[in-house]
Amino acid sequence: MRPAAFFLAVFILLPCSVAAQMMPPYNPLTFMQFAAKVESVNTLRNPKSGGIGLHLFAKDLFSNLYLIHVCPQWYADNHPEQFAFKPGEQIIVSGSRFATGLTPNNILAATVVNCSRNYLELRVRNPQTGGALWNNQPDNLLERITEIQRKLFSQQSQLLRRQVKDKIMSGANDGPFRLSAQMAQ
Repeated sequence: MRPAAFFLAVFILLPCSVAAQMMPPYNPLTFMQFAAKVESVNTLRNPKSGGIGLHLFAKDLFSNLYLIHVCPQWYADNHPEQFAFKPGEQIIVSGSRFATGLTPNNILAATVVNCSRNYLELRVRNPQTGGALWNNQPDNLLERITEIQRKLFSQQSQLLRRQVKDKIMSGANDGPFRLSAQMAQ
């Protein structure tokens, strides 16, 4: 195998295939609940979507290490009083378990109860479906509306400009593109 082909296979194709396996959909059949101690609080990038999220590394009572996928970082940043986790805090996590090539114990969190903070319960996903509860929050809704408007306006304005230019260049001045002499100039 030539070095270029080896490089392509090992450093580009393999990580892409691993990334595609990184975040499987929420599976209610793998739902579990357990108590754990927070080892570290991290902001990690999802290799599949590119999004940045809040993640906790936590150990259960049997010293099994779990990577808990809590929520997008923008959502945690907008609610800092609720998502302020610290190493050493006791939590109860419920969610869907899955494995990746990098970590065997991953949890898509549905709820995280922070026992160290008066049993503050964070609901981040629907436990039955895994539907993210932040999807229709005002924070994300505004982002989505702005993005859709930007795309629509851009596509519509480009199409309209092209149509008007074509009509002007062809000399057609009737129908829906009836232009005044001032507008045509």
